[in-house]
Amino acid sequence: MTLRTFGISIQRVFQECDLELQQQRVLLYIIVFIGLGVVMLITMFFQSFLFSCSGERLTERLRSKAFNVMLRQDMKYFDDPENNTGALCTRLSTEAAAVQGVGVRIGTILENLSNLGVGIILSFVYGWTLALVVLGFVPCIIVAGFLQIYLMSRFASKDKETCENASKLAIEVIQNIRTVKQLTKENDFVNDYCCLLDVPYKSSMRRAHLFAFLFSFTNSIMFFVLAAVFSFGGYLVDQNRMTFEDVLLVYNCLVFGAEAVGQAMSIIPGYGKAISAAENLIGLFDSKVTIYDNDDDPSKTKSISDFHGELQLDNVSFAYPNRSDSLVLDNFSLTAKPGASGCGKSTIIQLILRFYDPHHGHLRVDQHDIRSLNLKWFRSQVGFVGQEPILFNMTIAENIAYGDTSRKISKSEIEQAATDANIHEFISNELPEKYDTKVGSKGHYSLSGGQKQRIAIARTLIRNPKILLLDEATSALDAKNEKDVQEALDRAQKHRTSITIAHRLSTIQDADFICFVHNGRVTESGTHSQLLGKRGLYYNLAKRS
Repeated sequence: MTLRTFGISIQRVFQECDLELQQQRVLLYIIVFIGLGVVMLITMFFQSFLFSCSGERLTERLRSKAFNVMLRQDMKYFDDPENNTGALCTRLSTEAAAVQGVGVRIGTILENLSNLGVGIILSFVYGWTLALVVLGFVPCIIVAGFLQIYLMSRFASKDKETCENASKLAIEVIQNIRTVKQLTKENDFVNDYCCLLDVPYKSSMRRAHLFAFLFSFTNSIMFFVLAAVFSFGGYLVDQNRMTFEDVLLVYNCLVFGAEAVGQAMSIIPGYGKAISAAENLIGLFDSKVTIYDNDDDPSKTKSISDFHGELQLDNVSFAYPNRSDSLVLDNFSLTAKPGASGCGKSTIIQLILRFYDPHHGHLRVDQHDIRSLNLKWFRSQVGFVGQEPILFNMTIAENIAYGDTSRKISKSEIEQAATDANIHEFISNELPEKYDTKVGSKGHYSLSGGQKQRIAIARTLIRNPKILLLDEATSALDAKNEKDVQEALDRAQKHRTSITIAHRLSTIQDADFICFVHNGRVTESGTHSQLLGKRGLYYNLAKRS
């Protein structure tokens, strides 16, 4: 708009033959342009500053909300192969940043299109007949621009999937770098990674000619418009229907309008990617969660004031969402009383933790259907120790205290939990920084599997759970570590409802009640001696072991 004003001003000043009048007008326009420069300095500063601030805030809010929505999804969302680790990390890192620039791009596009619009309006003022010729070309420019946006957003979705697969491969290789190096598979994985990157590259090459044509068309069409202006304008001047001055004014308006169109079209590809990223984020935000706490109406869920921890599975049938045609549990029934321990199956633990809901049957806790309970409250009453202990990148004390985030955990409680887990002596005597030793994936101190497992047990004990779930907690340990961990688990199971998943009979033979699960059904149940006396499947397993 500034350049258009400058062009009109030059024409107004120097068409005047009177030298003194020219000097007066030059002085006037100098003052006007200085004033416009000051106004432009202030307005453009605030435009850039505010767009940058709003863009950064938008990115922060989108990433925070996306991460929050991801963590609130139920487990079937993460079972979907499309929602693998690489895909989710890519969405968090790139899509929010892609959306950030949409505000600046929209502002630039609107600014340039408004310049074009003002130019066309001024063209009508100075010569409506000539301006009508220009309007015939405008639909072509608009169609080309929207075609670029459509194609870019469409192809961006396909490229995103390939890039997510490449990210997944990279994360998997880096996480297992020791195995990769031991197998000398570095070159193979590099080739696999390059093959994944070749897919979007070749796709881009195939469509490059189309984008090149659209880009060149939108940038060159205005020059064809100018050619039409000069040819038709000359005809109008020859017919005394316009003055040469008005033709030049129309020309000035259209020249700078052409530059505005070129600038707007040059940023359309980035705008298309931003639209695609925004659609993906909106799809994530709108995803339906089937297992959640109703925060809008807390009265629909409840907590049990005098909670004992009795578990009852009544004719439960279940299949994982990604294998819906294969029943893992088929009319499965089990009752676990407070203070008792029993053996079950890994899927049962996932149902008890309410990662999934059964397709048929009921799961009751203290005679209450688990669906009616407040989800956060119920999970806070359950302790879980799995086969692979997960420690966060923080100190041992912080890892143990993470077991109960509802209150501030004292140092004495942390040490007592560590003592009950058979790890306090090691921490106090072997580690120079004791409970302040940083562990986890990037920790300063490397712990053995048994040591990590006992810290995980201490973290479970700190919340004093009513129900304790143990899923192959000692299967990956050597004999010495297994003994230490098993002692800690035996101590932890006292006065709690405990369900143990195990394939070693030595782990579960002292349980109060054992269920032998075969093909999703309880085929035998009882104590160790009772099951041996039945001489059935459990007896055959005991003979083989």
